[in-house]
Amino acid sequence: MAIDRADWHWESAEKLYRETNGITGELTETQENDIWLLAANHIGLFLRWVIENGFEGEGADEQACEMVREGRMTGAQYLMRYCDGKLWDEDIRSDILPFVTKYYDEQFFDDYGLSCGNEDEELPCYSFISGDDDYMRLRQRIDAAYEKFIGGEPDGQA
Repeated sequence: MAIDRADWHWESAEKLYRETNGITGELTETQENDIWLLAANHIGLFLRWVIENGFEGEGADEQACEMVREGRMTGAQYLMRYCDGKLWDEDIRSDILPFVTKYYDEQFFDDYGLSCGNEDEELPCYSFISGDDDYMRLRQRIDAAYEKFIGGEPDGQA
């Protein structure tokens, strides 16, 4: 089962990219790649958390996961190169999957919105590629939700 897919976000990311950059007509390959990364940004941040915690599925590319852990590849780049832009339940270790599905469905997007982008203005989801500072703020929220989940607190929410 798909948890999230970059292609589900392509149209919104493309529209915003075109508006922001004043682009009409055909896109270049570079522009298309940029849009894919914008569409995959939020998924990639979550996937980075999964990989950093060793929660990736059995079929994960270990060398590429190590690159994510070392900061030499973003989670969005991993998603696009090794998961064809799609985060599936088999990309997650089965013992962590109950947390992932609950958290991603119920809380992740709120935490993402509160953690990423410019703190002074609300940026549209597909308008930027998150940096390490964004990820660190988001990671704290995911960690707190995970701790509550494994601690059995009601709703497992942070």
